[in-house]
Amino acid sequence: MKKGNYIKEGDKPLKFQSIRSRMIQFMLLATTIPLLLSISITYIHTKETIKEQALEENQHLIFQGKTNLNNYLDNINKASLVVYTDTNFLRNLRKIPDDYRAVAEVYTLLQNIQNTINGIERIYLHGSQSNQSTLVTPATFPKREFRAEPYVSTRPYEKYTTSVEPSHKSHDYGFPPSPTSYTKREVFTFHRTITNIPSEKVLGVLAIDVRLDAVAAICEQLFNKNTEQLLVVDQNGNIIYSGREGQIGQQLQDKVVLQHIRQNQSSGSFENGGAMHVFEKMQTPYAEWTIIKRIPNATLYERATQLTQINTAIAVIALLVIVFGTLFISVRITEPIKRLTSYMNRIQSGQLNVDIDWNSRDETGIMFARFRQMMDTINNLILREYRLELANKTNQLKALQAQINPHFLYNTLQSIGTLALQNNVPRIYALLSSLAKIMRYSMNNNDALVTLREEAEHVRLYLDLQKERFGEQLEFSIRLAPETLRVPMPKMILQPLVENYFKHGLDTQGQQGRLDITSRMKPQGILEIIIENNGESISPEALKALQRQLERQQNRGAQAEWTDEDGIGLHNVLMRLQLYTEHESALHVDNIKPQGVRITVEIHTEAKQTEENNE
Repeated sequence: MKKGNYIKEGDKPLKFQSIRSRMIQFMLLATTIPLLLSISITYIHTKETIKEQALEENQHLIFQGKTNLNNYLDNINKASLVVYTDTNFLRNLRKIPDDYRAVAEVYTLLQNIQNTINGIERIYLHGSQSNQSTLVTPATFPKREFRAEPYVSTRPYEKYTTSVEPSHKSHDYGFPPSPTSYTKREVFTFHRTITNIPSEKVLGVLAIDVRLDAVAAICEQLFNKNTEQLLVVDQNGNIIYSGREGQIGQQLQDKVVLQHIRQNQSSGSFENGGAMHVFEKMQTPYAEWTIIKRIPNATLYERATQLTQINTAIAVIALLVIVFGTLFISVRITEPIKRLTSYMNRIQSGQLNVDIDWNSRDETGIMFARFRQMMDTINNLILREYRLELANKTNQLKALQAQINPHFLYNTLQSIGTLALQNNVPRIYALLSSLAKIMRYSMNNNDALVTLREEAEHVRLYLDLQKERFGEQLEFSIRLAPETLRVPMPKMILQPLVENYFKHGLDTQGQQGRLDITSRMKPQGILEIIIENNGESISPEALKALQRQLERQQNRGAQAEWTDEDGIGLHNVLMRLQLYTEHESALHVDNIKPQGVRITVEIHTEAKQTEENNE
């Protein structure tokens, strides 16, 4: 058996447990578990909050992007309607190819469409009756040639009044390419079938190639290219626009995303592949596009992760401080105990004249001083009839212990206060004096009635002690009307009401606590005392239940049944008031805005004084 693992108490061995190790274990458990729980809860809560906030922001952003794209496509649609608003166009479209004036007017109208909308790459027109195809581009002169049928890329869209062809490489619609024409550029095409209104006879087809510059300018405001991805796809899954140029014009391969956007929802969000997806559908007569924004979880929860890392770093630092602080404090506590144990072992071996050396101004110094005095006394007792004297002292000690009364507590507090003054700590003396006055006031059973001035002074001392405890977190004021100071009242009425604030209302983590006490004399000799605080309000259900119990007690007297265990203090206060004034006094509890509780005490002093005068 290793030395030091066990100590003996009589004949029974006890396992030795170090105070230092137990203190460290306790402090580690008491700090690590709450810190880990706090970090976990904070991370989860922050993560959900950031997710909801980001989701809402992106939904608004995507909706705005949808609105801008809708407006842009509407402008293209309105520009193409000029073929119907120009009274000469439909007539010119049916004229023979040799009518150069009609041809020039057709060129002019197409060029006007081109200049109306920013981003138009080229415009193709085919007249079904004249069998003429026309191509207008910004960089070349208009081209025109005989064709029995329109260009092959426009044929699938002849059955629609208006439609949009997905993104593709631009081309010259079968015309010989010009040196200045730009081909192989990504465009989408707006198709319109021209009919002889009101009949449905087709007069021609119009195809407007639109560069993706305007669409890209709108979409690039909706996402961060470095961390996020944005797609615009049609109802068939063709990618109209993508933040990655290689995907434009391709088919979307993600089946999960396609499944979500093909549902009937016009907007929504979902998680897939470690990312949050937010989508918004554009439903127009000519295009059913869907804007999809992909936000990786690493980007979405970046702030939550950073906050968690900061909290973890703070927790580790706090834990290290606590460990080193615990080691330091435990050494300061255990070292004098070890020294005292060593002295006791020497005394137990018979060395009664041990030189006890320990100079400290804290509690351990007092303990060693008392131990020295004890050893001196023991040595004197041994020299003078040891056994008899020891027995007498034991009997005297028991007799003194049986005679302890409150005066002993007052004297002890006064001694400690004197010691505080000797050590230049006047604040400790002031607080001890306040505590002594409070004890004297509360333990003095001779006076059942006191004046409001005395009761308020007692509460002020109590609040001074609480002020020392909470510091800047607590402010209070006591404003009493002069005519109320000498009014008699039962003792210990205000402190239980004030104490409720520190039990239930004071928020030590939030705003500064405030407590105000006022008084005034109402007609018919009613003393009104109001206690207000800005602490946590009582829930509506609990407040109604408390008010019902107070009203029931005021109507039925001191024998009313009280069911709320949290309101026993209020019950006792109201019962003593009613005994003093023959059930004429009252106690009201209400919430105040924006938060806080108001307690109103009404003491009918005139009725009691009249009764005493009659007696």
